[in-house]
Amino acid sequence: MNEAEVLEYLTDSDGSTRDITFTPTTLACVGKFIELFLEEFSDGELLDQDGEVVEMSSESVVSYITQREEGCIHGQLKSRDSFVSQVHLFLDWSEGEKIAVEISYFPNDLCSDFTTSIFFEALNSWWGALQANEVFVRYENASWEFYDPEGLGVFYHAVKA
Repeated sequence: MNEAEVLEYLTDSDGSTRDITFTPTTLACVGKFIELFLEEFSDGELLDQDGEVVEMSSESVVSYITQREEGCIHGQLKSRDSFVSQVHLFLDWSEGEKIAVEISYFPNDLCSDFTTSIFFEALNSWWGALQANEVFVRYENASWEFYDPEGLGVFYHAVKA
């Protein structure tokens, strides 16, 4: 897929979000990711599956996950300096499993000077912190197979070398 097609899919305002999904990763890597992520997206709140607030810090998120065999943390976070003004962040884990990370945004929230370069700079920074094996970018709910590069709606897929 060429850059023009990726740009079209990233910016297509069809009413759905674009979901950036990383293959599950370790708790230590999630801690590094949250620290990095909150440098840009510091306005908003994080909530657990019961709607209780989880403090917006790497230490608090890691502590929360450590104390629970399974659960999720989600939040709507805003930024003044990123390629997008607001995102939805999802962290999910089951007992004995690694942690799944997804970042979703609406194309209407992209910054006015958005480029694929800006997008991939952020994506690669997050991917580096997470040390996940793969990353997928897709249309929201286009596929229930989150980790299927051939899945419906996946328009970008990369694997760590």
